[in-house]
Amino acid sequence: MGVATVLDPRYKMKLVEFYFPLIYDEISQSKIDEVRQDCCDLLVGYQSKTKKSLENSGGSGIDETSFVSNIDASDINILDMYDKFVASSSSQAASKSLTKLDMYLEEIVLPRTQHFDILSWWKPNEVKYPNLQKMAKDILDIPVSTVASESTFAIVEE
Repeated sequence: MGVATVLDPRYKMKLVEFYFPLIYDEISQSKIDEVRQDCCDLLVGYQSKTKKSLENSGGSGIDETSFVSNIDASDINILDMYDKFVASSSSQAASKSLTKLDMYLEEIVLPRTQHFDILSWWKPNEVKYPNLQKMAKDILDIPVSTVASESTFAIVEE
């Protein structure tokens, strides 16, 4: 629940930092740190999944360090080469993505409104926070039941 709260732009870590001292008293800071660490660990998992999917999508065996001089541009789409180049710099991407969590948490908390759609907020922010957006979608997207509650309790008469 702590991670879900952090992924809500109306609350982020502020709600955790507000309530945990009321709930946990002396050990509240360790619990707050635990929620932050859970967010970081989950983000690292999403980053590695993204990295693997990028590597698997273009496994043509091209050496990224010398691909520009060895390939005729008419043979391979230049943007595919760019994607492989970006995937090859994964260590830089991982450190930047972790700071993306910090950047997200440092932004202003949105005002609370009654009819706020969290997933609609995350959709345009996918460009800015791609892995956080995937996390939010997976964690906050609760499938709606297709069976109406009335039909569950309906009595069939013959």
